[in-house]
Amino acid sequence: MRQVNFPALTGIRVLAAYMVYLHHFNPFKAEVFGASVHYFFDGFHVGVTLFFVLSGFLITHRYYDSVDFDFKSYLQKRLARIYPMYFILTTLTFILGYYFFKSYGGLGNYFLNITFLRGFFDDLKFSGIAQGWTLTVEESLYFLAPLFFIGIKKCKWMVVVIPFCFILLGVLLVDIFENFAFYGFMNNINFMLGYTFFGRIFEFFVGVTLGLLLKKNSNYNFNFFTVVGVLGILFSIYFLSILENHPDSELLFIQKSIINSVLLPVFGIMPLFYGLIKEKTAFSKVLGSDFFILLGKSSYVFYLIHIGFFRTFLNTISTNYFFIFLSLNIIAIALYFYVEKPLNSYFRRI
Repeated sequence: MRQVNFPALTGIRVLAAYMVYLHHFNPFKAEVFGASVHYFFDGFHVGVTLFFVLSGFLITHRYYDSVDFDFKSYLQKRLARIYPMYFILTTLTFILGYYFFKSYGGLGNYFLNITFLRGFFDDLKFSGIAQGWTLTVEESLYFLAPLFFIGIKKCKWMVVVIPFCFILLGVLLVDIFENFAFYGFMNNINFMLGYTFFGRIFEFFVGVTLGLLLKKNSNYNFNFFTVVGVLGILFSIYFLSILENHPDSELLFIQKSIINSVLLPVFGIMPLFYGLIKEKTAFSKVLGSDFFILLGKSSYVFYLIHIGFFRTFLNTISTNYFFIFLSLNIIAIALYFYVEKPLNSYFRRI
């Protein structure tokens, strides 16, 4: 099956990773820049949402019409892309954690990390590579995607019914396990909506929907999808920043989830991705340049190392924000070329 590349969507990966970086290491301190600016950049965690929508789109584009679909080969390719680098860095994280701190959660926690299962436990979601909880979401959706496609081919309305049913299933699981004290397994609605595939599945299905629309070769007499998408993302982040000024509550988290997992993907990310594919703009040209494609290809490694022992080591050399950021990018590119890419090719061949 001939694959169509979308250079700008490769480039957008690194912007999503940088957004998450700015969320975790927000240089715009409230004491200096004001609370509004600080909370606006704190809302850059939505870079994760860009990843989930992009995954749904790419999986649909590549596999929805496959007539000779091989589930084993499909999983092999998905794991070859995600797992080797994650396994290496997770293992190093636990080894170094044990060496320097004498304890890092034990073998049970390590097992739950390398199998992606930790993402179903509220108490463990930030263990190991803290940001790796998102990979539990990704791998769960990858595993289920072929089943989703079977349902959608039978009834197009399944693009709405399936995510709705999984969200309800998540609510049911929380109701069952909220008093079940086992490392926070599906124990509250906030965790379910924010950190599990039950709560984030709608974002993936927005990407699926975009993939299906493009397969129809639909063209619209409107040339500003990119602009609308960018504005939709900025407004979504702005509304999230406003909510940050309110006391935490279950209702507040549900409101944030509606913006982050519904409004942002539909009115921001989907039109942006459509515009990057269909429209020739300066933005798409920059994102599709060789430099941004390189950064996009190494963005997965950057995402995995931007919190963890690499950053801790760099902090011992210098605390300069730009030095650390630049160094992490250089390390990510080197690891991509000399570790991730060769391992990806090897595991695809075996």
